Amino acid sequence: MTAAFATPVPTWSAIVAALDEDPTDTRWAFKLTVQCRDHLRGALDGAEHVGVLGSVDPKAWARDPGTTAPKRLEGQARPRRSPRDVPGGPEGPGGMYQPWHVLLGVLIGHEYEEAGREAPAWTKKLRMKNEWVMSTSLMSDQQVRSTAPEWLSERGIFISPRDLAGR
Repeated sequence: MTAAFATPVPTWSAIVAALDEDPTDTRWAFKLTVQCRDHLRGALDGAEHVGVLGSVDPKAWARDPGTTAPKRLEGQARPRRSPRDVPGGPEGPGGMYQPWHVLLGVLIGHEYEEAGREAPAWTKKLRMKNEWVMSTSLMSDQQVRSTAPEWLSERGIFISPRDLAGR
């Protein structure tokens, strides 16, 4: 039996659901984002991950998940959000959701570029309005800033290479 790929639209719904349930649960939101990146990497490589992933067209990553409201999970309570916390809409996500949308898109775009393919249009325009550092207990924010990959920091996101590697 094979599981489905984590493509952007269901990944975005899961990220929003996780943040709605607990806005401080950034580790889970990050794991979901990295899982989507890793599944895309497998799809772009044409690799079948033994018993885990089936095959899927990389075009499944071409649609911007942040331009529509995410699907609500069954039984999910309606979250209370501030007016600036918007998970999806014509202008894209805002508030606490913005860093996750930008990170998801930048990771997807980078994977396409690393594979020598044209990145989806929606991933090319993404940039943080205010810089965002993903803190870690192993490094100071300044250390994270100084070690973050250039392709990520030029978009206003700073994450340690260790975290990006999934360690």
